[in-house]
Amino acid sequence: MKRLQKLAGKLNNKVFAWCAVLLFFLSMLPIWYLAFYARPSGDDYGYSALTHAAWLDTHSLSAVLKAAVETVVNFYNSWNGDWTTTFLFSLMPEVFAPYSFWIVPFLMTGVVITATWVFMHEICVKVIKMPVEDCVIYTALLLTAAYQFIPSTAIGMYWYVGAVHYMLPHAVGLLGLAWLSAFFRTGRKLWLFLLTLCGFFIGGSSYFTSLLFFMVLFTVFVLGWGKNRKRILFLCIPFFVCLICFIIQCKAPGNAVRGGEEFGFDVSLAVYTIVESLRRGMITIGTYVTEKTSAFVVLFVIALFGLESMGKVTEKGKFSFPFPLLFVIAMFGCFSAMFAPEVYSERFDSIDVSLGPATVRWFVFLPAAVSAILYCEGWFMVKLKKRREAGEKKSIPDAEYRIRVLFPGLLIMALFLLFNREWMHTCVDRQVFEYVASGQAEDFREQIASQMEILLDDSIKEAYLCPINPDQGPLMHMPVTSDENAFTNWVVKNFYRKDKVVMIESETK
Repeated sequence: MKRLQKLAGKLNNKVFAWCAVLLFFLSMLPIWYLAFYARPSGDDYGYSALTHAAWLDTHSLSAVLKAAVETVVNFYNSWNGDWTTTFLFSLMPEVFAPYSFWIVPFLMTGVVITATWVFMHEICVKVIKMPVEDCVIYTALLLTAAYQFIPSTAIGMYWYVGAVHYMLPHAVGLLGLAWLSAFFRTGRKLWLFLLTLCGFFIGGSSYFTSLLFFMVLFTVFVLGWGKNRKRILFLCIPFFVCLICFIIQCKAPGNAVRGGEEFGFDVSLAVYTIVESLRRGMITIGTYVTEKTSAFVVLFVIALFGLESMGKVTEKGKFSFPFPLLFVIAMFGCFSAMFAPEVYSERFDSIDVSLGPATVRWFVFLPAAVSAILYCEGWFMVKLKKRREAGEKKSIPDAEYRIRVLFPGLLIMALFLLFNREWMHTCVDRQVFEYVASGQAEDFREQIASQMEILLDDSIKEAYLCPINPDQGPLMHMPVTSDENAFTNWVVKNFYRKDKVVMIESETK
């Protein structure tokens, strides 16, 4: 028993934190390796045609930014209202340098990882006073599950327009929530300024994150009014900035073009959207349990560490964790709200739904689930502390908890993953490995190189390109077709300033 206690003392949470970070880093290596095979596709070219032309003609950043504004105006009037992200769409890396697209997966994953850490650190360490190493464990495990079971690798990492449209606003939203908490906690105007910038970007970019931003701000207004009215009134600044930007986005003429003349606000449809979103939220969580079971193993491991963490928190007596059921309902409401834009748009047949909403929902579900788990465990530990103080219960030493609960629980979860290997066939790392090991990734690189040789040759005005396999595994690729009037052909032609871009029809069937 003494040896076990000594081992429990050595395997403290600092050791587990390093292990969790190492696990996450190793799990991301295949994803980052595939970044060097990623290429622009479809809308990446379409939104960047004007800025690319401006850069080729002038090599002036001011000219490029002017072209970016022109792109925003064009698409705002003709196709979509998300004006802040459209501005960024037009600044795709290959506007400035060929073969620079590899930076996109690093950039998009880096932004989300950083934002998740800032959010978790603010809530776990600054608000509820959890040890930093415990926060590191939860963040690393959360991100591991998020990326290994992501619904769309293309939208999450490898498609510039998709990632900017969905993942970047999500990351900014997490930063905004962290800075909202920091401002309410400290009253520093710097956090209010950064929060306002987040509101500006979110309001002009994403319906999903805008809804989440409004919901959280409204909740803070209600709960914080009696505690600090001055700071609550200051929060009206980011709220109205986001609201104005959101209205500008909703009023875009391009929305009617894309959604049809009937596209607009309807009260009865809004009520239906709320009810249907809650229903789909419950169904989707059930689907997650059956299809992403390994992610729930990760949540269970977080819960195992969470009991110990929340025990340390409650001993300090800084946070009481009131109304756990209400908090769980609020987290479920935040998750369900991510269905609302999709449900609302289903009435308008002309609006297609990609895997972007599903990816955002997954990245909202995991932080919400982790928050709900830790909050309920905090409430439980507060109750347990009161019973101990009343003499009804005895405290369990940390070493004993680890020997009796934590270590056996970790062993059981490890055995479960060992014998139930379904996760190995569905995780992103396996998809990347199969794509690379099959030789398809290298074939894609060679095929792209042959196309780029033609597209970058200014002396060639009619570009006839070799065929490319349309199935590119985890990557995003919309191939040029034999129809020169097809969308992909058209945007590639405009980007590289050709008279014609067409794929040579294969002789084999």
